[in-house]
Amino acid sequence: MKTCRVPWWSKHNMFRKKHVLSIGFILVLGALAVFSFKQTGPAQARLESSRDRTIHGRVISKYGPVENARVRVAGTETYALTDKQGRFELPTGQFTGEKLWVTAGKEGWFNNALAANPSGPMKDIFLYPIYLNDHPQYRFISPKTCARCHVKLTRYWDQSKMAHTTSNPKVLDMYYGTDALKRKNVAPGYKLDNPDSGGNCVTCHAPSVAASSPQIKDLKTALWSARTEWDGISCDFCHKIRKVLADKTRPSGRAPILERQTPVKGSSILVFGPYDDVVVPPMAASYSPVMDQGLFCSVCHSHSKKLANSKTWDPGKVYTASEWKGFGLQDNTYLPIQSTYQEWKQWQDQLPPDDANKGKKCQDCHMSWRKKMLPYDNYVVDGQAREMWGTYRSPKNIRPHHFDGGTEIQLKTALSMEIEGKITGNRLNINVFITNTNGGHWVPTGETMRSVMLLLKAVDSNQKPLKMIKGSVLPKWAGTGKIEKGNYAGRPGAMFARVLEDDNGNLNVPFWRATTIAADTRVRPKTTVTLEYVFALDDPEDEPTVEARLIYRPVIKTLAKKKNWVAEDILITSSMW
Repeated sequence: MKTCRVPWWSKHNMFRKKHVLSIGFILVLGALAVFSFKQTGPAQARLESSRDRTIHGRVISKYGPVENARVRVAGTETYALTDKQGRFELPTGQFTGEKLWVTAGKEGWFNNALAANPSGPMKDIFLYPIYLNDHPQYRFISPKTCARCHVKLTRYWDQSKMAHTTSNPKVLDMYYGTDALKRKNVAPGYKLDNPDSGGNCVTCHAPSVAASSPQIKDLKTALWSARTEWDGISCDFCHKIRKVLADKTRPSGRAPILERQTPVKGSSILVFGPYDDVVVPPMAASYSPVMDQGLFCSVCHSHSKKLANSKTWDPGKVYTASEWKGFGLQDNTYLPIQSTYQEWKQWQDQLPPDDANKGKKCQDCHMSWRKKMLPYDNYVVDGQAREMWGTYRSPKNIRPHHFDGGTEIQLKTALSMEIEGKITGNRLNINVFITNTNGGHWVPTGETMRSVMLLLKAVDSNQKPLKMIKGSVLPKWAGTGKIEKGNYAGRPGAMFARVLEDDNGNLNVPFWRATTIAADTRVRPKTTVTLEYVFALDDPEDEPTVEARLIYRPVIKTLAKKKNWVAEDILITSSMW
């Protein structure tokens, strides 16, 4: 049988063909792999698609498109602003579900909302303007009405001093010249010095009555007036403020512009607030940015006095040129009594844009959460109202209405203190550093009866007091008498306060008697006060100790004694050397 032999060159050629085919097959597989890698699978395609989802639409009114309206999914932090044509595009990739509640709000307009699909076009959101038609005869609503839905918020508020400014016993004692035992003719008292004048206390201590019945000036008349809805500053009063404007006729130099309206039909309550996404039947809500600004607080947390008979005083003896300018007073015929707002604003204006404290405002500290409030809330309404209309929010976007100020919690976070010492021969040198670490205003601030004291106690190893040979001592109004009862006059230390003085040289007088400011040693924001003391040592080899205490006193000792008030000191911090 004849066999056919394949030539050697032919075998080699076949091997080359197989090799080429193998390489080609591998390249094809590689190409397919690369192609497959670039293609998204169904799950990844859905993920990328959801990330890119947006809702787009318009905000309009009967006057045409509404520009710069804030549009968001209710309760979220991200919002979009409408353009000149009222158009917006809102990212919705993070949401799941069939429908979203899309809201729109703008200052001067009622908030509104529509349900929308998670992506694509939606129907126009229609906004209605708030017509400026304030009704002075409006009857402010009792906080009890607000408490039906806002249970926790009103509970916080009711425990604050803000809720009871008209009935505050100390305020009434200072106004009428009484004491805690209800005895009359216990000076000082505004009505004792000015029997024919009602003053302007109701402007801030009974603001709803001052707005509704401006003829009422007397505090007790305001307290028992039929136009009074509460014994202090109520929910409805603050939430009727749509704007704050300058007004030189008021003690603070600023006035709240109210919009008091009652609906023709139904029971909706017109309210202004910091939310642009509140759209619920009980309230006709309107977004008001001033509600979340320091300017809102300036209506009452500021007070200046025009001196009588064009009398002047010398601010340069107490304040730097920039501090005096920051008070914003017309000239030196005006006396700054309370300047909390100006202190904060001056501090903010001086901060560079990249400072971490830039933009920090009153509400951030005085309407913030406390550990004792845990667990923090995610709703501003409770009970059945939450079931029907509640909007889930981050706690950082909810302001608990406790208006905390001058409390142990606030004070301990506001001021810090350090102490250092060195023995040189028979001398003990002590330096104390007091820093306003977190106060956005001067500390203490507000009412001038408040003070902060540094109290030093230096003793040798046998607990014998050391003689101070250099340094300041506490003034007479720190209290004379037994130290166990909080009387520290003449002891090593320092006082931080704004001290009002009258024409007779009397210190710590009430504002209506004041004609000048004797001193203002309060601690400015983010500044450190350094105090130096030197004590004599009998034995240079001894081991002395120094205790420094920083104490907040809500009422000057001499005044508290006159008025029989219970006003407990608060220990801010202490340090040993």
